[in-house]
Amino acid sequence: MAGRANERYKKLPPIVDPRSLVIEIPAFEDDRPAPDPLQSGAVPELEAATQVAQGSGGVRTIRRTQIPVALVIVGVPMVVVLLIAVGQILMAP
Repeated sequence: MAGRANERYKKLPPIVDPRSLVIEIPAFEDDRPAPDPLQSGAVPELEAATQVAQGSGGVRTIRRTQIPVALVIVGVPMVVVLLIAVGQILMAP
C-alpha cells in the first residue's frame, strides 16, 4: 500500500483545459476609492506594514486582544496569591 502512495506522487497532475475555466465578471462598477499609490522611494517593508495596519481595524482589534490578555496576566497571579493566603489562614494554629 505504501508503494502505491509513493507512485501517485511521481506523476504530474493532469493539465487543466483553459476553456473549462469560468471567468466571473462583476455586474456593477466598483466605485470604491482607489488606495493611495506607493511612494517610489519608500522602504517596501514600511509600506507593507502601513497597509496591514490600515486594514487591521485599528484600535478595535487591539483592544479585542489586549483585554483577555490583561485579564489573564492580572487574574492568574491574583488567584494564586488568594489561594496561598486562604491556605495560610486555614493552616494557622
